[in-house]
Amino acid sequence: MTSDGDDGADTTPLRRTRAELGWKVSQLIATLRRRASQTGVMLGSDKSLKTTISRHENGHVEPDADWRKLYRLAYGRTDDELGFQTVVSASDTPGPADDLRQQLATAQRVDMRVVQQMQQQVHQIRLLDRRLGASSLLEQTRSVITTLTELAHYSLNPSVRQALAAVLSDAGALAGWQALDVGAVQQAWGHYETAKTAAREADAPVLLAHAMGEQAYVLHDLGRITDALGLVQEAQKLAGESAPVLLLCWLHAVEAEVQAASADDRCRQALDRSAKLLPADATDPELPFITLNRAHHARWRGHCLARVGDGEAIDYLSVALTQMDKTFIRATAGLRCDLAQAFATRGELDEARKHLRNARLLANQVGSVRQRKRIMSLGLAA
Repeated sequence: MTSDGDDGADTTPLRRTRAELGWKVSQLIATLRRRASQTGVMLGSDKSLKTTISRHENGHVEPDADWRKLYRLAYGRTDDELGFQTVVSASDTPGPADDLRQQLATAQRVDMRVVQQMQQQVHQIRLLDRRLGASSLLEQTRSVITTLTELAHYSLNPSVRQALAAVLSDAGALAGWQALDVGAVQQAWGHYETAKTAAREADAPVLLAHAMGEQAYVLHDLGRITDALGLVQEAQKLAGESAPVLLLCWLHAVEAEVQAASADDRCRQALDRSAKLLPADATDPELPFITLNRAHHARWRGHCLARVGDGEAIDYLSVALTQMDKTFIRATAGLRCDLAQAFATRGELDEARKHLRNARLLANQVGSVRQRKRIMSLGLAA
């Protein structure tokens, strides 16, 4: 047993989650304290917390509601993923007919103004996610998804139901990206499936193509590059030439990134196709989920070139680093990883380590498990 309380026995889902992230108990305690300060939960000394965590992880004590919430916020996982049992008191459970009446009545109060407010809520979470990271906001996104799903399920107004489905698709894709970032790959896949199903109900091929394009990253992270490439190419076919130009630009860039993951030189052609489609005004109010201006496109090209070992990557990444909006903390962490990889390929290890240190700092700042794994995969001591 180490001095930090690790004995290597992954006996419960809660314990396995910490092991999967490679966290010591001290790291978990530091994260729990940050989350507790945000939620108003009071925690005791480090010594008492180590004892409590050990009892939870060994299955000797079931975490109460506050602890469950803290664990969800710390790990970005759901109750099911963490092995928590849902206990519902029979006295608190309404009868089926009463429950249905309540759900129908609630959904009936939803009009287009409410739908618009929920869309704004999803977008605000997206903006905060860029600054604060997925682990801080995934719980909130899941809560919004639950509300949207229930409202759409019980809505009798076809136009409202369709509009709710469109917002649900957007929220599902956002949750998918957040779950992927915290390392919850299976959860991410489920959110993307929700997004695709909702997009079909909303009769929104743009939303469906976007969800498919993002879902390709789940396959990408699992090492299923051929499948990922097939999915994004299917998304391109679905979108068609009449789709918004910004969406097509984004899809070709995704294709390039997937190809670059296997050092496929065809990524250059995909990048060129994407660049030709990049509009002068890269802000489309109909596509709030896509941010792709010239700085972001330079970052994307630099990433792909770094993966295929092209030294020109440094030029594009350096431009992106100076021009990109500083609120994109997670994206900047990825950019620094790319610079580290590009400089290492060129043999400039001191410069590579400098960027890797910055990448690690940013990844820790927003709790990005995905970027931490990327940093570790580079094999450079920062």
